[in-house]
Amino acid sequence: MGITYTKEQQQVIDARGSNVLVSAAAGSGKTAVLTERIVKMISDEEKPVDIDRLLVVTFTNAAAAEMRERIGAAIAKRLESEPENEHLQKQATLVHNAQITTIDSFCMFIIRNNFNDIGLDPGFRVADEGELKLMKQDVMKELLEERFARKEEEFLHCVEYFSTGNTDSAIEGHILKLYQFAESNPWPEEWLEERKGDYGIGSLEELEQAEFIRYGMEQAMLMAKDCLLQIEECIKICQQPDGPYMYGEVLEKEAENLRKLVEIKRYGEGYALYQGIAFGRLPAKKDDSVSKTKREIIQEIRKGIKDTIKRICGKYFPAPPETVLEYMRGSSGAVCTLINLTLAFKEALDRKKRENNIIDFSDMEHLALSILVRKGEKEEGEEGGAKTYEPSRTALDYRDYFEEILIDEYQDSNLVQEMLLESISGEESGRFNRFMVGDVKQSIYKFRLARPEIFMEKFEEYGKEGEGKRRIDLHKNFRSRPETLDSVNYIFSRIMGRELGGVEYDEEAALYPGASYPLPPQPEGSPVYQTELLLIRKGEKDGRTEPEENGYAIDPEEDLPEDGKILSDRQREAYAVAKRIKELVGHFPVTDKESGELRKACYKDIVILLRTNAGWDEDFKSILKEEGIPSHVLSKTGYFAAREIRALLQFLQVLDN
Repeated sequence: MGITYTKEQQQVIDARGSNVLVSAAAGSGKTAVLTERIVKMISDEEKPVDIDRLLVVTFTNAAAAEMRERIGAAIAKRLESEPENEHLQKQATLVHNAQITTIDSFCMFIIRNNFNDIGLDPGFRVADEGELKLMKQDVMKELLEERFARKEEEFLHCVEYFSTGNTDSAIEGHILKLYQFAESNPWPEEWLEERKGDYGIGSLEELEQAEFIRYGMEQAMLMAKDCLLQIEECIKICQQPDGPYMYGEVLEKEAENLRKLVEIKRYGEGYALYQGIAFGRLPAKKDDSVSKTKREIIQEIRKGIKDTIKRICGKYFPAPPETVLEYMRGSSGAVCTLINLTLAFKEALDRKKRENNIIDFSDMEHLALSILVRKGEKEEGEEGGAKTYEPSRTALDYRDYFEEILIDEYQDSNLVQEMLLESISGEESGRFNRFMVGDVKQSIYKFRLARPEIFMEKFEEYGKEGEGKRRIDLHKNFRSRPETLDSVNYIFSRIMGRELGGVEYDEEAALYPGASYPLPPQPEGSPVYQTELLLIRKGEKDGRTEPEENGYAIDPEEDLPEDGKILSDRQREAYAVAKRIKELVGHFPVTDKESGELRKACYKDIVILLRTNAGWDEDFKSILKEEGIPSHVLSKTGYFAAREIRALLQFLQVLDN
C-alpha cells in the first residue's frame, strides 16, 4: 500500500514553474515530501531530470546522507517495477555523485573546481578549530604589539576608551566580536567601512531615526508590555475572594504608568518617562481573610517588574538625548579606530591563513562567493556610487546546469549563503527554480548569525496562489500524539508573537495531529499518555514530595548513591532522569516505526536534549553508565580539544606569561 499524502503535501510535490517557499512545521513529513518531489522530477515521463542536475542543500552531513539514502531507495523501488527503464538505471548510478550536500560542502565543491579563478593554491586544507584559535591569538598579539610600538594617539585613545583594568582583553574581545559579525556579511570589509558612519549623527532628529535607537525603543516596548501583563495579573489576584484587595489602588496606578511606557514613540519622551517612573508603597494593612501566599506572589512579581524597568532604564535610556548625541560624537573616533583595527586583524589573519594554505568555514562561503559574484561600480550619476553585484561567468554556467535548487532548513540561512545561492538561481532571467523549506519557529542559530529575517521576508512576500513566487504551509504533525501537540500549542500560543519569535502563533501556525497511533488498553484513572514535568529540589533534605498530577516531584535523596558523596544540582538532575528512564524502559508502550504496532519502550527510543553539552555531557554519561543505562553522547572533539593537548597548551600559556 503506497503512502497517502495530504492535499498540502501533494502541492509541495507537484508545484512547478515557480519559486516555492514551504513553511513546514515540526514533524510535517518535509523530508519524505522533499524526497518524493525529487523522485517525481527525475522520473517524469514528459520532462525527466537527471539527479545530478539538481542541487539539494541540507543543514548537516547526517541530513544529506539520509536524503541521499532515501532517494537511492526510492529509485531502487521504482526500478523493481520498471527494470528496463534506462533513465532510472542512469539515476541509480548518478545519485552517488549528485550534489546532495551541506552548504559548506557545496562551497568546497565550487572552490575545488574553480580555485584558479581566485588564485588559490589547490593544496589547501580546512583548519582545525583549535589551530585557528591559536592562530587568531598570535595575529592579535602581533597586531597590538605593533600598534603599541607606534604609539599613535588614535590607537592609544581607542585602547583607553574600550579597555578595563590593566589588560588588553577588552579591546581584543571587541575586535574579535566585530570580526565575527562582519564575516556573516557577503562583503565583510565593505560592511565594516559602512559602520564608520554609524556614529556620525549631526542632530537630535537624526538621532531619533538612528537604527540602534529604534531597536532599543522596540526592545524597551516589548519588555514594558510584559511588565504591564504581569501587573494586570496582579490586579486580577487582588480581585479574588482571598486576594490582597488593599494593594489594588497602588497596582492600578502602576498599570497606568506602564501603559504610558508601552506607547512611547520618541527617545526623549522615553527618557523622561523612564527616569520619572515611581512605584508606590504597598499598604501594610492586616486582614486574616487575605491569603499570605497571594500577598507574597504579588510582592515578588512587583520586585521583578521594578528590576526590569531599572534594567530598561540603564540599557536603553541611559542619558538625555543631548547627552547621547554628545557621547556619540565623542566616541566616533574610538569606534573608527576599532573598525580599522578589525580590518587590519582580518587582513593579517587572511594573510597568515594563506601562508599556511588553510581555510576556515567562513572562508569557504566567502571564497565561493568571490568565484560566483563579481563587483561592479554603479554608473556615474547614480546615488552614492555604491557597488553593484552581478553573477560571474562561472555562476551563469551553474545556472544553466542546475534545473532546480532545493534548500532545507532555510530559516537558518545567512546573508552570504543567500547571495551565493541566489547567484546560481535563474530568478533574474525569469526562470523561477528555487525551492526553500523551513520553519521560522525552529530557528535556533541566530547566535551563529543566521538571519531568519530572510525566511520571513519571503513568507510575507510569497502568496499561496502567487505567480512565480508561491508559499505552501504544512501544519500537520505526523510524529507526535495529540497530547504532545496540545501541550506545545498551549505554551507557544501564550509566549510567541510577531515581536517575540517573528511569527504570530495563531491557528495558522499551530500544530495539528496528522497520524493515528494505536492506543494501549486504558487503565482506570489517568491516561497512559500525558505531558510530564519533573521537578528536582536543589539540595533540600525535607523528605519525599508526593507526585503531583501531570508531573513528578523528585526527592533528591531518594534513589541516589549511598556512598555519602556530595552531588551537584546537575548530577541530581542526571540521577532523576536515569530513574525516570528505568521506569519507562520495558513498561511504557510506544509505536514501532517499522510495524506500526505497540511495543514496550527500549533505550533507543529515548533521547535526552540538553541546552548545551558543555559541562553537562560528562556528568550525564557517567551517571547513566553507573545506573546501567547505555548511552551515546554527541560531542565536538578534535586534536586541539583532547585533554592532553589542552593541558599542554595551558602549561605553555603559563610559561609564556
